[in-house]
Amino acid sequence: MLTPITPVLSSRAIDLLAEGFPERGRAFWEAGLTRILAWPGNAGAEYPAGFLWLDKEEPVGILLTPASRRPGPSGRVLVNVSSWYIRPEYRWKAPLMLRALFRDPEAIFTDLTPTPDAQAMLQAFGFRQVNAGIALQVTLLLALKPGPPVKVRPWRPEDRLDSAAPAAEIIAFHRDRGYPTLVIEQGETCHLVICKPFLYRRLRAAAAVYISSHAAMGAALPALARQLLSSGILVLQSDIRPGKPKPLGFRKRGLWFAKGESFEDRTDHLGSELCLLDL
Repeated sequence: MLTPITPVLSSRAIDLLAEGFPERGRAFWEAGLTRILAWPGNAGAEYPAGFLWLDKEEPVGILLTPASRRPGPSGRVLVNVSSWYIRPEYRWKAPLMLRALFRDPEAIFTDLTPTPDAQAMLQAFGFRQVNAGIALQVTLLLALKPGPPVKVRPWRPEDRLDSAAPAAEIIAFHRDRGYPTLVIEQGETCHLVICKPFLYRRLRAAAAVYISSHAAMGAALPALARQLLSSGILVLQSDIRPGKPKPLGFRKRGLWFAKGESFEDRTDHLGSELCLLDL
């Protein structure tokens, strides 16, 4: 039986997380779960921060579900399935645990860091692989490429974004954590790009965790690279979609899966484990 994780159950949840992922250490999970429980996205979406799988009242499995609601006609909740673990003697019940979660037809589910075994299981539940891998590109080289005259600048709350864009408070949350939060001006519409800072071989880098339009970003890549370069970002990491040209720096890793949304021209990892757990 799936039981929502609450602050009262957090210590038992941390026990399972530390057991399932001992390389991270208990302090990592204590801080991470506290951060997810405090994340306003779940509260706004009225969705639990995670679930325990109980067997005869004993927690034997866990999955974290940082979530947030996306605007638009449907107002659907985007749920990132993260850090799921079930004790070895109960491993045969893993499909039951996942089926109980994925039966929600109104939610959009993503899994951003599945193991190869988990990837096969996810596809059995109707998940589809979104990307072919990632590209790590040098912003200086991108900035020198010719491109159309496009303006890229920091996001402002009054910017007119597309209807599927996250709420302003979700965007501001990531900006206030030091994420470069930029817009590509295209007529009256602004395409949003949000990047998560990290170090790549001791170089300042940024991974695009939100791209409202890969087509718009591709056309504006030189201008976007110049904006990132002005902030000292030397490497840009972004998704490469199946069937698209693979640039220098392509890596067949960082594969992610989704159910309930195709994400054909969009990347949306805001409020996910990549941001809240810094994975």
